Formats: sequence, structure tokens, C-alpha cells
Amino acid sequence: MNNESKKHTPALPNADTRRGGKNPSSAGLTSCTSPEVQSHQTENSHTGVSLDCVPSGKKVWYVFRATYGRTALACVEIQKKGIETYIPMTVVKKEINGKKKLVQQPLLPNLVFAYMTCEQSLEFVKEPAKTAGFLKYYTDKTKPIEPDTQLNPPITIPDDRMKSFINVVETKNEHILATSKERCHFKSGDYFKVVCGDFKGVVGQVVRAAGQQRIAVELNGIGYVLTAYIPSDFMEKIEDDLIELG
Repeated sequence: MNNESKKHTPALPNADTRRGGKNPSSAGLTSCTSPEVQSHQTENSHTGVSLDCVPSGKKVWYVFRATYGRTALACVEIQKKGIETYIPMTVVKKEINGKKKLVQQPLLPNLVFAYMTCEQSLEFVKEPAKTAGFLKYYTDKTKPIEPDTQLNPPITIPDDRMKSFINVVETKNEHILATSKERCHFKSGDYFKVVCGDFKGVVGQVVRAAGQQRIAVELNGIGYVLTAYIPSDFMEKIEDDLIELG
């Protein structure tokens, strides 16, 4: 799938394409970049991040921050290894030469999502990797600092959650919102699946935000991405044991 993808609203609290795409696509977040990881587990403890929370060989979506606007370059280098990347883009209304037009802009500036194992992730953030100078783990400020590294752990997102996030972004709907938990009124702790309409297949929690009922997809340690308005008839509750929370 190709990588390039709302009326812009409050940015996510921690904050660049369609899943598996070739070209990067990307709502502004604050930086929480960690230093380069020199090697796995004990060797990385003095300069990097502990990755013990991700089982060896298991693929999850890692979130990286590319400096100096090098998200496209980061994606190219990662994709050379046959690894799937994603950079979400959003649609906004802008006035250009006196006319209002819909244009694309990064949803999460400088962030790159890549579906890989822990071992693969280290290949891009530690020396002598070509990307080590400008690509870092995006760390999770919502989780405790790890004693061995004195750093927050890197953000990882399970595949099911990422699929819902991509489904929301790829509708190219200008009413999608990127926001924080504090700006959402959650109706319950239950999870629902959208069964029809543009957002069919999206799984998340029902919230009321900006005066409308929506489905919220949480990105661990980053914030929430919300659909446009979803009628109650367009969703159904799903069982907790079918949800990959991560």
C-alpha cells in the first residue's frame, strides 16, 4: 500500500502513510526523543532504552522520531530491509490565493511507524546504522522511567490497534480529530467496532468530542485519533477478549 495520507484540531499530547506504502505520509506533538540505542538489553543501558517488554521475534509497530525533516529518508532506509512503514497524513482546509482548498499535511510531524521486531528496530537506532544520527525511538512518557536506563520505554503499538488507526486516517476525512484524553468524554470503557460507513472496521471506544459522537482509537503514549461522527446504528459492541490492547 502506498504511504502518503481533517480539519485540524488540538494536537495530540505527545506527538508521518497507508500501511505498507512506499511514500511517507504524516498533527503536532511534543518531543520525547531518547538517545541512540547502542545494543540490546545490558549493552544499551547506558545510552539507550530497554526493550525487554517486547518478546524476541514478535513484530509490533515501533514509533520513531526523525530529526531535521528526514521522515521520507527514514522510510526509504527502513523499507530497503523489506519492513513496512507508515506516515499518516491529514486533510485540512487552507486559503490559497484567496480560495479555500483541501490540502494534505502531516498528522504527526516527524514520526515514523514501522512494523518490526525488537531486534530489527535496533538496526536503525544504533551505530553504525546510516539512520542512527537522525532516527530515535519515540518514548512513552505515560510509563515509568526504567531503572536500568533512566529513560521511558519506547512506544510500541499492536498490529490490530494500528490497523484501526490507519483505517481512520485513510478515509481522508477533514473532520478526523487528533487529540488528548482530556478532550474526550468517554461514554463507557467498552470497545465498539464500526460495521458500516467510511470508517467500517475501526475498533475503539465511543466518545463525545467537538459536539459529536465518535470512535476514539488510542495510540499508546501518543494520544487519540477520532473518527468523524458515527451514528449508534453504525457500530456494535465487541467482547473484551477480542481486543488487542497492547
